[in-house]
Amino acid sequence: MSTQASSPTHAYTAPSCQIWAWGVGAVANHILICTYGQASAIFTIGFALNAALVSWAIMLPRLIDGITDPILGHISDNTHTRWGRRKPFLVIGSVFAAIFLVALWWADRSWSPTAQLAYLFVLGTLFYCSWGLYAMSWNAIGYELTDDYHIRSKVSAIGSFFLGIVLLGNAWLYWFALRPLFGHGVLNTARDFIDAGLDWDRFSAVFQTAFVGGPGAVTNEINGIRWIASFVGVIAIAAALTTVLVCKERFSGANAKKAHVPMIPAIKATIKNKPFRTLLLMKVCQTLGERAGGGILVFVGIYYVCQGDKSLAFKITGIGSTVGTVWGFAMLPLIVPISKWIGKKGGIILGASGSLVAAILTPLAYSPANPYWMLLPALLTIMLISIANTITQAVMPDICDLDELETGHRREGLFTAVMGFVQKIEISLCALLVGYLVVWSGLDTKIAQQPPEVLKRLFWLAVVPNIVFTAGYFLFALRFPLTEAMMQEVRRKLDSRHRADAEASAQEEKNAGP
Repeated sequence: MSTQASSPTHAYTAPSCQIWAWGVGAVANHILICTYGQASAIFTIGFALNAALVSWAIMLPRLIDGITDPILGHISDNTHTRWGRRKPFLVIGSVFAAIFLVALWWADRSWSPTAQLAYLFVLGTLFYCSWGLYAMSWNAIGYELTDDYHIRSKVSAIGSFFLGIVLLGNAWLYWFALRPLFGHGVLNTARDFIDAGLDWDRFSAVFQTAFVGGPGAVTNEINGIRWIASFVGVIAIAAALTTVLVCKERFSGANAKKAHVPMIPAIKATIKNKPFRTLLLMKVCQTLGERAGGGILVFVGIYYVCQGDKSLAFKITGIGSTVGTVWGFAMLPLIVPISKWIGKKGGIILGASGSLVAAILTPLAYSPANPYWMLLPALLTIMLISIANTITQAVMPDICDLDELETGHRREGLFTAVMGFVQKIEISLCALLVGYLVVWSGLDTKIAQQPPEVLKRLFWLAVVPNIVFTAGYFLFALRFPLTEAMMQEVRRKLDSRHRADAEASAQEEKNAGP
């Protein structure tokens, strides 16, 4: 399929059905990785493994996947099949990621800790490589959906809408896995419901026993996550196929006519892109703040604020995420007006300032006397953070346009892969750092009540990195160089080049005619 030429006044935008179908694909992208993200807590708390060793087993798969990402991104940019550049990778990545996610939780607590950790590492590696393949291809298709500077914010907002739906459920995932339903057994509970028949009192009693936790309730988060992951896998494959079947790829035929650029020079050209480098540094600081500090805050919430009550801690987390997601949804219709009002750079700075405020408020909000105060930092700033995250995603197509103007090649896959590589490296380091900080604090996950000195160390090991790295995120946001005026000029030059290429191609076909 040839590239559709655009004009400065009529920028290309895909039909709404394709944009929303791409958005549905976000469900697969996020639900897979969010469910896998429960591995740290499940294997540390549920399997009672050493937090530092669990961090290694989770970090290494991300590292391996990060190394392979640029290779796969380059291959995707230069793959031309009858189905397009991205779609074969979407199908392969989503199906295998779903399979490996389901298998991940079937380690046996009777195995030795070494065997359990080895299983986590191997299945995690297989999952990450499969999911990374899907994520790279899905993001790359999204960058092709429009050439309009502000409509790109709308496309990103649609992706964020489906992300919000996933986060809404993911916040309650561990809490739901702790329901007595899974401790008693899903099939046993189903039989209990059938036996209750139309007897409302018996039916209500079974429901209470299955879903209402409390003192004496039998819980089994490992059995719970096994059932939940199976359900997640089916949803992910269905969402991915929606994108595959509805979305059209724009640049397959256009790139097929260009000379192939070797991978190493292509990666070098990607890294030389100044806005992309700034964006990478900004995301590094954001991730380190959210995941290094935020990862330890999970343990602070359980053992310091909620005094070892896992159900209460994850209930509060679920409530916070639910309210925050609803607030985030409320902001999505405002993304394009905000982009037009203060520009994408202004939106990014606004969100970075919100993250910094939340980090500063965290030490004041985490108090055993008022557990629900944990919600305040996020709830006060979630709308600003939601704006920034959505607009940051919308910046990537602008960077790809600038790269095409400078190099003559469309490399959405490679830019996505390099971004993924850096993010997975930093996330891997965060997972490793969180594990060691938990160990250094002296926390013992086998007991509910921790010594006061342990809780104090744990608290400050969570708070300080969050503030420091989030401050770095804010400073890099201030230095982001792309502006609307700059991108309008880039778009004008690209449109002129596309029209000239189309006219030259038409003339060649005319000259070569019979």
